[in-house]
Amino acid sequence: MQLTKTKEFMEKLKEEGTFDSYALLFRRGKEKEFLFSENVNCDTYFDIASMGKILITATLILKAIGEKKLSLDDTLDMFFENIAEDRKSITIKQLLTHTSGVVRCFLPKEIAEKGNDALAKYILDNPLAYKPGEGKIYSCNAYILLGFIVEKIYKMPLDKAFYSYTKKELGLTRSRFNIDIHEANATVSYRRLEVGNCRCDDENVCNMGGIAGSGAQFWTLSDMEKYCDAIMEKSEKLYAPNIYALAEQNYTGNLGEDANGLGWLIVDKRYRQTGNLFPKGSFGHCGHTGTSFFFNRKKDIYAIILTNATRCLWLKNNCTEDYSLVCRMREDIHNKIAEEIEKI
Repeated sequence: MQLTKTKEFMEKLKEEGTFDSYALLFRRGKEKEFLFSENVNCDTYFDIASMGKILITATLILKAIGEKKLSLDDTLDMFFENIAEDRKSITIKQLLTHTSGVVRCFLPKEIAEKGNDALAKYILDNPLAYKPGEGKIYSCNAYILLGFIVEKIYKMPLDKAFYSYTKKELGLTRSRFNIDIHEANATVSYRRLEVGNCRCDDENVCNMGGIAGSGAQFWTLSDMEKYCDAIMEKSEKLYAPNIYALAEQNYTGNLGEDANGLGWLIVDKRYRQTGNLFPKGSFGHCGHTGTSFFFNRKKDIYAIILTNATRCLWLKNNCTEDYSLVCRMREDIHNKIAEEIEKI
């Protein structure tokens, strides 16, 4: 399988300034096609942004559920003290599916420096967007809370839990939390002119020292391939086999702008970013930096797209962001792959 036209399209987008670095992997059955820009290889770091919600946090939560260390119905008051009454009954399931009412807010560095409990209190002291379970708003802060819960369950920091229970199990070689600001073989994805003291794009994660359940870790295509193969194989190295079907179904119906499983975004008729490649019932996730990965079990396919499009388009647009351009980019790339494989 050779995606010649897709390669030409990726180079065209690069020439136009949509991104300056990309890595792409498409798998159909046992066949795989890898595409790279000339400055990238399989071990190049990309800031995966919110894809970390799945790759790190949801994976560890689902592992704990499979091990009976946690239940979807467990509530926040089992893990955090001094919670307001209307927040005590928020469940793990609601946090995973973005239906908790907890929404993203700015997290001051001085609060983060006081530790996880202080930060959890700060997050939970903010007003809820709606009564838990009665709405859906995508929530980075809900996943920060899930990251804290992972730490309480496994009795170690989130990065250590990832290294012990995911990275080691899958044999990942490079992917990690935080990279040096002068790291070699790494793309530039942050939306600021100077790197500062943190390489990741997300300001809240930077304020937390680079370690958060909401994402902003650094992964390579080689390691993404190992993770995605494990998903397709329903590997016990990630979590118990019976958890896969549980995680990959729609729990949110028509709430919000799109559908959600347990962490996963579920493709339905409202979702356009997967184009014609991934039909209804497919699942995956995106990263704000210009990344995504999606699966369809019936078609036996997955596609990984790693770019730094959000930064490059921000620079191209005089440091003004239009994220709809990144969403359209994903749709166009997926459509190009779909168009090409129909002829192979």
